[in-house]
Amino acid sequence: MATRPTRRSRREDDDTAQDQSTEADEPEDNETERDRRGETRQLARAAPRPARRVLSGEVFHPTGAIRVGLLRLARSWKDAGSTYQAIHAYTEVLIRYPRTGAASAAVEELLGMAESLARQGKYYAALNIFNKLEQLY
Repeated sequence: MATRPTRRSRREDDDTAQDQSTEADEPEDNETERDRRGETRQLARAAPRPARRVLSGEVFHPTGAIRVGLLRLARSWKDAGSTYQAIHAYTEVLIRYPRTGAASAAVEELLGMAESLARQGKYYAALNIFNKLEQLY
């Protein structure tokens, strides 16, 4: 009995053609492969972020930028409803930057949060804020 040749699917034909082309494209020595991988790594690196442009007469103050960033983070947490994370971030401002404008802003925000928590019936959380403020400020 004669056997019929099996019919190959288009997918199998494509796979065979791809296997043949990749074999021909392979480097002949390991040195070339390492070079190729190094180039790939260089392409995959993230592009550096452009530096913030400082205007004429303006001086960049990194510590001030950190304070503002920490205050913004705390405000974002507060707005998102993450009360305890916001309280922690505001107290970090008080600990790291006492007697600054950022500390005054943090105290103002914490007092507002304490009042809001008291209105919600979360008296212990409000009391905790007042105790921290008394210790830190």
